[in-house]
Formats: sequence, C-alpha cells, structure tokens
Amino acid sequence: MFWALLELLRREGVQVQSFASRACFPVHPAASVITGRKLRHLDSWLMDEETGRDFFAQGGQFADVSVVDGQFGSFDAAKNGLGGELETLCRWLRLPTIVVLDASRLMGAVPKRPERVDGVLLDRVADSQHFSRWTTDIQAVWHVPVLGSLPASAEFGCKIDKIPPGRAPSTELIRQLGDALAETWTPEHFDRLSSDETIPSVENSLFKSERATLRLNVAVAFDEAFFRYFPCVLDLLDARGATVVDFSPLHDEHLPPETDVVLLGGGVPERHAATLAENHCMKTALRNHVRWGKRIYGEGGGLALLCQQMITPEGEHARMAGLLPAVACSQRSLAEPTPIETILSRPNWMGRAGDAIRGYRDPGWTIETLGEQADFRTCHADSTDLIGTFQTVGSLLEIHFGLQASLMNHFFYPHLCAPPKVDPWRNS
Repeated sequence: MFWALLELLRREGVQVQSFASRACFPVHPAASVITGRKLRHLDSWLMDEETGRDFFAQGGQFADVSVVDGQFGSFDAAKNGLGGELETLCRWLRLPTIVVLDASRLMGAVPKRPERVDGVLLDRVADSQHFSRWTTDIQAVWHVPVLGSLPASAEFGCKIDKIPPGRAPSTELIRQLGDALAETWTPEHFDRLSSDETIPSVENSLFKSERATLRLNVAVAFDEAFFRYFPCVLDLLDARGATVVDFSPLHDEHLPPETDVVLLGGGVPERHAATLAENHCMKTALRNHVRWGKRIYGEGGGLALLCQQMITPEGEHARMAGLLPAVACSQRSLAEPTPIETILSRPNWMGRAGDAIRGYRDPGWTIETLGEQADFRTCHADSTDLIGTFQTVGSLLEIHFGLQASLMNHFFYPHLCAPPKVDPWRNS
C-alpha cells in the first residue's frame, strides 16, 4: 500500500520525502527507488521530541510532502522489543495519520475507531461492492475519509514474496500497484490532510551547531556492495566540519588521502565476495590504516569485510581483510531488524566502558569468533553484536550515530573514550 501511495504521488508530480519510523533499513528499498530521494529515519526509541522535529524538518525541507511509514500499536516499544513508536512520532510532529485496514478481515460492524485517525486506506478489497459498503460505513462511523483501496489480489503478494532481500521491487510491479490504487484514489482528500498542520520550528538545530575544532576526514565505502547509510549521519558530519569522501572497496586500490575514519556500511557484499577477496591492495590499505593508529567502523556487510572470512549464502568462503578474528556468515532473511541495547564492557573509540549503545540487529548476518581473545569483544561476554578493538569496531547493529549525541561527538573526539593512562612511576 505504501509503495502504491508513493507511486501515485510521483505520477502527480509531488516531490515526496519518505521517512521510516524506526532507524533501521527496510528489507526492500522501494521508497528510494520510487521517490528518487534517499529514505530518512526517525525513531522515538533513540531520540527526544526536539531532535525528532529537527531531523524531520531538515530531511523534508526540499520536498512538497513528507510521509512517515510505520506500524501503529499502543505499546511500550522498548519493553516489547519493537523499537521506535509511530504514535509518538505522530504526536511530536503533529502529523495526520492514515490507517491501512485489511478489508478481508472486516466482519459485521465497523471496528472500534483508533484514538487518532484522519484517513483510511482499504487493503484486500474483494470487489467494488465490497469497497462501497465499507467506505460508507467507515466514513459514517469514524467520520474520516476513505482515500482509496487495493484489491484482494494473490498476484501482488506472490510477486512481493519473490523479491530477494536487499532488492527493490521491479518498476513493473510498482506500476501495477499504482494502477490498482488509482482506480479508487481520491487525491482531494489526501491534499486536504497533507496541508492541515505545520511542523513546529526548532530553534537549536543540530545541523547548525558549532563546528568541531579538530579536522576530520571520513572515507565512506560506497559502491554496488556497500551503500546502506543514514543520510542524516552524513549530513551531520558535514555540518560539523568533517570532510566526507566516498571510495569503493570493490574497485579502488587505496583509501582517500589523509583518511582519519573509514565507514563500511551495510549492503550486499556477499554478492561480490570473490571480487572483494581478490582486491588485495584494498585489504592491505585497510590493515595499514589501522597500523597507523587510525579508526574503522564496519556495520553488517561492512563488518564482514573486516573479518577473516566471509561465507556466502551458497556456502562459498572468501578471505576478507582479516582485521577481526571472526567469520561472517551471510544468510538470506526477510525478518525485520530487532532493537538491541548493548553495554560496552571495554572502551572503544565509540564509547567508554559502561556506555549503552542502541541499534537494530541486521538479521542478514551472523558472526563466529575465532580463538580466545580477551580484548576482542567490546560488549557483554555472551554477545557479538559489537566486536573489535579500540580502533577497529565491527557491528551487527544498524546504529544511527546522529540520534545518539555522544556517538557523533566521538567521531571528532575519540580520546574522550580512551581509558586513563597509568603512570608507571606514580607509586615508586
């Protein structure tokens, strides 16, 4: 339904900025393909109200309409393990809410009206008579407009189920979904909802904060294998004075000159395992970067590149950079990322011992550590969500540095995380 809605708005010439209600990457990156804009992220589990308004205003400043996608449900998100809460975002940002109802499960009377709803989209509608009946009943009982519907087509479900993890739906499928929703779409109702309220202004924007005093050069891996990054994190690095340059672990032989921090984001490196393994110059460049006392962060597929080996879903083994004594195993998974809070038991450049770091575990990777190394794991002993040394950190979590202020600060001031040095002559 969300893809169909974005497709119709695109056809109408509306510039849409899409947001996810949780700071993790979708199984299928469809929104970016349809809108032509990078998906941005909000998360009530990671940020406060003012930060949420700031990120929403910054991300949507060049769009006609901003749309936040998520799942409604009245629960304590952190305790129930679901992370960011859509209702909270709607309240913070004063957003009109559009509910998708499964018409195939509507029986008898209209169900109880949600606490806050401004419009309805009906999914899995049997036929035009079915649509007319429930449109009339919902509008009469809930006093909100029905904006449109999608038919109960098994064809759509089968096509979506066949999309491999990490791939976007085909343009043909998006076109078909748009055509189906267009048959009952009422743009005047949507236009009225999208212009009802404005976002409260933010006086102290993070994107206009004081620039860091230290020079910082950040090299970001970006190619066919590595491409999953939170756009706001890169925006914040730039706003605070960092120089951000991209490079390709697949095609380049060296890191950009004077690199201080290397970011290896997620993606699909398992599809390019052989090429990554054969790029010995880049693997040497990463190892030398660490030998020179500089920092690396690898996440998901980026973590796999830092390991000794990567195992693809087909069972093939490929040698990686060897900076972490572990084997990364890729697995095809349509599961949603799960929210995790991990406590650092040892310091690394991202935090001090005892610091809590929140993120969403990538279900596409597992890690098997090799040997007994006391300084290897940086989180509690029974977990490999975060592993590495002070300089080299690998993570199974998708971590939004911008929504956790201390993490962004440590990009520029990693020495604040280092344990105090002991003076050997102090007690002599």
